[in-house]
Amino acid sequence: MDQSRSLPLSVTQEAMWVTWQLDPAKWEHIIPIALLVDGELELPRLRTAVTKLLHRHPALRARVTRGTDGMCLDWSGTAPDAVPVTERLVTGTREEELAAAQRPFDLAAGPLARFEVLTGPDWTVLLVTVHHITMDGTSQPLLLDDLRRAYAGEELAPADDLAPLVEHARRSRAAADEESGEPLRAYWREALAELPPARPLPTTSTELLPARPLTASPADTVAHPYPLTVDAELTRRLRQLARDTATSYFTVLLGALFVTLHHHTGSADLIVSAPYHGRSTEELRGRVGFFVNVLPFRQRIRPTDRYTDLLRELRTTIRAGLRHGDLPLPAILRSAGLLGPDGRRQTHQAVLQYWDSAADNGLDVFDFKLAGERGSCSVRMLDPMDVPDYRLTVMLTKGSNGTRLLWKDADGSVGATTTTALTRDYLTVLADMAAVPDRTLAEAAALLPAVQATPDSPNNATTKQDAPTASPATLAEVGAAWTEVLRVPDLLPEDSFFELGGHSLIAATLLARINDRLGVELTVRDLFDHPRLGALAAVVDQQRAAASAASLKRSDADDTDDAGAAAAAAAAAAADDHDHDHASQDSTTLPASRFQEGIWLAERLDPTHARYHIPLSWRVRGELEPARLRTALARLTARHEILRTRFTDQDGRLVQEIGAPWEPELTVVNADHPDRLTDWFEEAATDFSPAAGRLLAAGLFTLPDGERILALCVHHLVLDGESVPLLLTELDRCYRQDLLSPTSQYRELLHAQQSDAGRERAAADLAYWSTALTGAPSTLGPLSPKPDPLVPATPSGSVALPLATDLTQRLKPVQEAAQASQFIVLATALAAALHRWSGQADLTFGVPVADRAGGDYSAVLGPCLNTVVLRSHCAPDTTLGDLLHATREQVIDAFEHRSAPFDELVRRLRPARTAGRTPYLDCLLNSVGTTAWSTTLGEAELTSLDHELREEAANKFGLTVTFSRHADALLGTLAYRSGFLHTDAAAELATDLAGLLNHFHDLSGEPVFTLRRTETS
Repeated sequence: MDQSRSLPLSVTQEAMWVTWQLDPAKWEHIIPIALLVDGELELPRLRTAVTKLLHRHPALRARVTRGTDGMCLDWSGTAPDAVPVTERLVTGTREEELAAAQRPFDLAAGPLARFEVLTGPDWTVLLVTVHHITMDGTSQPLLLDDLRRAYAGEELAPADDLAPLVEHARRSRAAADEESGEPLRAYWREALAELPPARPLPTTSTELLPARPLTASPADTVAHPYPLTVDAELTRRLRQLARDTATSYFTVLLGALFVTLHHHTGSADLIVSAPYHGRSTEELRGRVGFFVNVLPFRQRIRPTDRYTDLLRELRTTIRAGLRHGDLPLPAILRSAGLLGPDGRRQTHQAVLQYWDSAADNGLDVFDFKLAGERGSCSVRMLDPMDVPDYRLTVMLTKGSNGTRLLWKDADGSVGATTTTALTRDYLTVLADMAAVPDRTLAEAAALLPAVQATPDSPNNATTKQDAPTASPATLAEVGAAWTEVLRVPDLLPEDSFFELGGHSLIAATLLARINDRLGVELTVRDLFDHPRLGALAAVVDQQRAAASAASLKRSDADDTDDAGAAAAAAAAAAADDHDHDHASQDSTTLPASRFQEGIWLAERLDPTHARYHIPLSWRVRGELEPARLRTALARLTARHEILRTRFTDQDGRLVQEIGAPWEPELTVVNADHPDRLTDWFEEAATDFSPAAGRLLAAGLFTLPDGERILALCVHHLVLDGESVPLLLTELDRCYRQDLLSPTSQYRELLHAQQSDAGRERAAADLAYWSTALTGAPSTLGPLSPKPDPLVPATPSGSVALPLATDLTQRLKPVQEAAQASQFIVLATALAAALHRWSGQADLTFGVPVADRAGGDYSAVLGPCLNTVVLRSHCAPDTTLGDLLHATREQVIDAFEHRSAPFDELVRRLRPARTAGRTPYLDCLLNSVGTTAWSTTLGEAELTSLDHELREEAANKFGLTVTFSRHADALLGTLAYRSGFLHTDAAAELATDLAGLLNHFHDLSGEPVFTLRRTETS
């Protein structure tokens, strides 16, 4: 390849190339320069001028090809006269025709510039459209000046020496990837560390500025500029403020934008980006090309700071950023770990561009002339029409048309009302800064009107993102799994997992079922990021297509080894089948799970108080025959091995031995008092003997008013809450004597957990938690004053949370806006309460999760619980909304790494121990959905009574908060242990937690540590 006719791409240029490859139709990185012509434009002369221009700047006629050292701009096959100047007579309005003329480039074919003359009824526009990969904004006046001189008949200089441009590309790669760039990368890593989640504008969209569509329409973009001429006197006073504070005019403009965005988002830690010309060497000055970088400037807003304090701090930030501005933006984001949609939400929300159009070469692009043989025509640039790569662009231009403020709402998602309010408030802040520089930011906030939700933003950005694009077959398959797990028929593609009652605790069951059936590897994050059925099904299609392509590639490469590989695979499969069959069929003794070992050990250490039994009760409507029920219970124990399993000590380890089927006793009682049911549960639990393997008891009670209650008491060694709906389904089948197909057994789940793959998964999750919990406090600070030793300690107990009866409905907008489950909101409120009551900025609490070995073991009866730890950080300025976004990430990560055994994690971390307290579990958060606990048993209807949350006399942890979802009701209790929290404090904490939830939406913008107290209703 002719090195004088090609130019290697810099890191940022290559990122543009990648973006184009992903979506060639995307109207991003296109620069349309619209020049309104007044007078006669001589087309032959213009064509000659364009040929000269393309000879002077050959990259404009290039295409992107692969060179020996990577991608490059190559113009070796394109002559300077190969790019035509086209003329078109048009009949529409100027705005309509300009929008229609805009179309993407083919970077692989080139050229990368177009020259068009659009002649309308009473206007003429010279439209020069260039791809950003060839030049930046600073190049525009330089390019137009060359066009002006060429049109006047002047000869332009030869094409520039490429050596400085080649060196610029080399430096960008060294900064991004080589050791010499580490100081730059280290600066940006620190500058952008520990960013809080992006905060939303008060629109009906779900993010600060919702994710733009993959393909932005030029017409849409042109339809959403908001230009305004800035008063000359205000400009003069702002420049004086810059001189008085020893800052720059740009710093003043940027500071005002930070204040405005703070007011509209409530975020006290913001990023606003700004272009940096990137011409850091003398050889690049005055050159047309792409050298610009965009730097993400971060500023914290403190209410006690004055405008002047903000400007001086921002001056330091800008200077430091510019000193490290040679690191390309893609490398900045990679160094700071700000990749993907989450990173983009942080860094690509707003950009400020300040352009003095005559600053570089004296050409005022808003008023210049093209001199021809038949006279001159006047030319002025229209407001820039490029589609920015940011959600909101604020551009301040200075030229002969005055100082113009232009707001660009790239895809209309911010909306006219919000953008107009932003423009108004920005000018208000600018004027106030100039008038009262020493005003505090808290005082400044009072000058701005309250921010209200605007009706012209998209109703739901999540819906737009989650538009169903899956194949009908995949949609049906994924929908079938949703119906089975969520028990909701007739699903639509736009149905949301969370809106249908899905929550974190059953997400794993759903994903395991989809993964096993469809051969994909969906993660918890996939479900949370694509909560709508159609969108999740589309992810399945994408994974299948990728797997199919990879399989085909492997097949082509491995044809010669197929026979040997097949034989080896068959032998391995046979061995695996033999081992599995041996474990599943031949052995009746096997190790207990870690969860079972933990329960067994706790009961041995404190047999009087550690009662790990599950009391279940239902109100019975209709006929329920005791004899058939006894038979059904016997069939149930025969069908599920776990219900006939004995637990014994074998050399200090708990083992389980599967016994013969048996018939649980059914106690039929005419109860003279409702308390008889409570007494029965206690008696049944006392009689349980793990070594006997009979850990299920049943009772049928008739109360004095004739009401009947069915009660089951089951030991936690053989059942957990998630298995209750399956227990009921199986009991109903046994009662009706359905023809039952074989079912999976608990030992199969244990085998999967203890297999090589299970151990690898657990080891990987342990490694994750070892890092995630490094330095985390293992205990909570005191939540109430230290008790007086002379005053008798209050007993353990529980108190109901005074939750609003319509709380489920109140939380739906919060969940929808944050793409969060109800559980995540509950966890956020608990974290906020714990931060406030303990005063700790860093704390932990536990959450029980189901670990079903990553497979579809949802039909296995038996306990599969593990405990994960949620770690919560809260700075003084962290708002409740910030905490919600952070907790969402914590929960998703926790559920994706659920296989690390909690006890082994504690052993590995070796946290400080406190007598009578479990590390990281001073507080446990339980969330149980009991809607599916109401069902039928033969002809009888069973209505669960367990959502009423009976009080327990003893507590296993210092504080246990339990939420129960039943139909549309959300109930909660706060149980506390003697010595950890006294009774009065427990009642106050319950009230505070309920108030946070009842008013979560209204409190989301307030800092956690200073949240105002609210009424519970």
